[in-house]
Amino acid sequence: MREDGLTSHEMVTESLEARSLDIPDVQVFRAEHRADERGYVVVTYTKRGLAQLGAAFEVVQENHCWSRRAGTVRGFHYQLPPHGQAKLIRVTRGRILDVNVDLRRGSPSFGQHVRVELDPETWNQVLVPVGFAHCYWTLTDDVEVIFKLDCEYAPSHARGLRWNDPDLGIEWPVSERDAIVLERDLTRPRFRDLTEFFPLSAASTRPTHAPMDQAGAAKDDRS
Repeated sequence: MREDGLTSHEMVTESLEARSLDIPDVQVFRAEHRADERGYVVVTYTKRGLAQLGAAFEVVQENHCWSRRAGTVRGFHYQLPPHGQAKLIRVTRGRILDVNVDLRRGSPSFGQHVRVELDPETWNQVLVPVGFAHCYWTLTDDVEVIFKLDCEYAPSHARGLRWNDPDLGIEWPVSERDAIVLERDLTRPRFRDLTEFFPLSAASTRPTHAPMDQAGAAKDDRS
């Protein structure tokens, strides 16, 4: 008998479908959609189900991000070890192009990127492991994105990469002049100028708590 009163044979793992992108460590998950005359129920996160698919992921923080207009760019953002963040990303309204660049030194895909479209109709979400710089572009107006994170925000370890670095070879859906980007993301370094990267083992390092800002609470203003 477990502490929650369930026996092992009573535990149910919700059905999850998984597929890897061109960089296999970045995975897309889709949960079974159960509908009836009342509506539907979709399990969007199950720690046990992900672990059974080889994607151990425990949530310590969740962020909800809203973008007003299509063409909004958020990223590239990442945190260095020992405060690297894995992210489980789901869109609840609108549609985005989600892009991730491999920053793991020694990886066969080092410096390469993968991209996937996310929207609520397909019930898909992407799990981005530690060691990747993350960015997304809104493809519609009025977009809401939920990030589940396995590490809290650590300002002293937060870094960025220029979203439109030509060396990355990313095909964005519209022109750069139409992009809505914060000034701080326009001045991020290019990939060739980065000096801090991740080891392939970065994902195994997890802190208990992130450093706090001067007000005493971790404040994440990167989105």
